[in-house]
Amino acid sequence: MFYTGSKSALYAAAGIALASMAAPAMADALVTNASGAIAREYPRGTRLDDDQVIRLRAGDRLTVLTSSGTRQYSRPGRYRIGAALRVASGGVTTNGRNGVARTGVSRGLPQIAPISAANRTVWQMDINQAGAFCIAENEPVSLWRANASEAAQVVITRTADGQTMTVSFPEGQFSHTWPENFAAESGTYMIAAAGSDAHTHIDLLPIDVDSEDPLALGSVLLSNECEVQLEAYTANYQTVEPGESGG
Repeated sequence: MFYTGSKSALYAAAGIALASMAAPAMADALVTNASGAIAREYPRGTRLDDDQVIRLRAGDRLTVLTSSGTRQYSRPGRYRIGAALRVASGGVTTNGRNGVARTGVSRGLPQIAPISAANRTVWQMDINQAGAFCIAENEPVSLWRANASEAAQVVITRTADGQTMTVSFPEGQFSHTWPENFAAESGTYMIAAAGSDAHTHIDLLPIDVDSEDPLALGSVLLSNECEVQLEAYTANYQTVEPGESGG
């Protein structure tokens, strides 16, 4: 006997079946840094669920990246990863009955002064930091320096073919667009101040990732050891430090 019901009913039934077979939801947080005994339980790269409860002991510190920012746990106590943070007066964030948290502020670039990773975007290449640098399609790369107290010329050399390009930073300017007609592509680049023998070696690594997804991007940066970018990415997000009874 053949079923002669409507196609919409069949599709609805199939949808219910498929939904029941769907994979569980992705975890809601990514551990980007851990120290102390808790690092053995939750090493870097661990994915945590929103409802997961963690317990910190003296000397433990855990930093996690979520879709809404970075949370840093550093005081002994039990915490639920997805616990809501309540904003109190003066911009202080609280979590739980006795929780205290500080909010990371995204400051504008000062005119002339060394500055930290909190002022650098994930796609700005720190010209003084060697290592891997991840590049993604449709995410323009720019050069960044921590100290803009003086004008400077920087020479970029692509080791694959020896081609070079010189970039001029005016006094007070921290970032500069990547040179035109000098593709930022997979490979090793040497960066040095003009006239200097000291070079910074940076390896450009193409990645395929949704850069609008914080957890996906954080995970790819971590797995490819793009540490300088991961530092900037987590620093630019809200950083909180819950109190003892945050969960």
